[in-house]
Amino acid sequence: MITSILQSQQPVRDIFKKLAYYISLRRAAGKRWGEKYQHLFKTHPHLNQPLPPDIQKKHRDIWEPFNRDFSDDTLKFCSSFSGNADPKMIPEEIFRADIEPSLNRYPEAHFQAHKSFYNRWFSAGIFPDDLLHVISGEILDHTYSTLSFKDALMKCANFTYPVVVKPNKDSYGGKGIRFVESAGELRKIIRNRKNIVVQKKIRQHPEMARFYEESLNTVRVYLYKSVKDNRIHILGMMPRMGNGGGLDNISSGGIASYIEEDGTLCGFAFGRNMKKFTEHPVSGTPFTGTLPRLEELKKLSIKVAGKLFLLRIVGLDLCYDHTGRWRVIEINTTGHTIRSIQHNGKPFFGRFTGEVIEYCKRNHWAKGR
Repeated sequence: MITSILQSQQPVRDIFKKLAYYISLRRAAGKRWGEKYQHLFKTHPHLNQPLPPDIQKKHRDIWEPFNRDFSDDTLKFCSSFSGNADPKMIPEEIFRADIEPSLNRYPEAHFQAHKSFYNRWFSAGIFPDDLLHVISGEILDHTYSTLSFKDALMKCANFTYPVVVKPNKDSYGGKGIRFVESAGELRKIIRNRKNIVVQKKIRQHPEMARFYEESLNTVRVYLYKSVKDNRIHILGMMPRMGNGGGLDNISSGGIASYIEEDGTLCGFAFGRNMKKFTEHPVSGTPFTGTLPRLEELKKLSIKVAGKLFLLRIVGLDLCYDHTGRWRVIEINTTGHTIRSIQHNGKPFFGRFTGEVIEYCKRNHWAKGR
């Protein structure tokens, strides 16, 4: 890929600027994932198994156009963990340095992940109900009308608690989410925070609460807008739930399962250390059966993703509320996690892998727009 970037049709200064950043990004991704998989292999030595030579050759033939020195660790771990050695599994460092930034190449597109504007762009009832916004220090009500600090404090007294407070931008993995129990506590937060959204707390349906009651359990849905025809396809769906804490994100201690193509749960879940659970370690609920109204979840996901621009990969987090409706909690436009799909033995892009590879080779982000 480096040779291809050097031969790209852009000003020489831009070529070397982008090449330097690309090399830096590639090295950082290789280092991070090398350390990650070495830790996992040390923790789970039975998963550090050699690849069949024919699978390894196919794997390297597919991905070497991006990086001749990429590691086989992603495929080694995923194949041992899932029992399926598919050479189309994307090496983590190539996804991070080459694939994701080529498919989602426009920095301005990430503004669509700003949590304070979900209900501005989408119909009511799809996202959580907003109560207040603080945007770059400006306080606004749920209609986006500016409030004085005094008026905002008065409004806090009328909310039903607990409420949910989140950073409205640049936050991932549950970082910064708080469940606020009183008006006094919320007032302190508003006084000291520059970018937050205050939302009504969603009550989840017993069908999802049965896995774990203490967190709002969600389904991460990954969607792909085809480079061939711009149609939107679901790549994978991963139910996530808390495990001893109040958040369902794996990075916050939660665990994740996977929904098979027939709509059933895959039979297990895993956490950050990749330990498998056939039932929830707290509730004892097995990871079998189906989730409610799955077709509605799919339709809503495709509808929302279809209204986002300049993005070819998007991750949506959805919950099933107490009224029996699927709601979108969050839009994720960057920092995508391919592990939940690939650790279940499926290449992240599935049947679209070929078209993604060819597109990213021709339209690599470091070659310019």
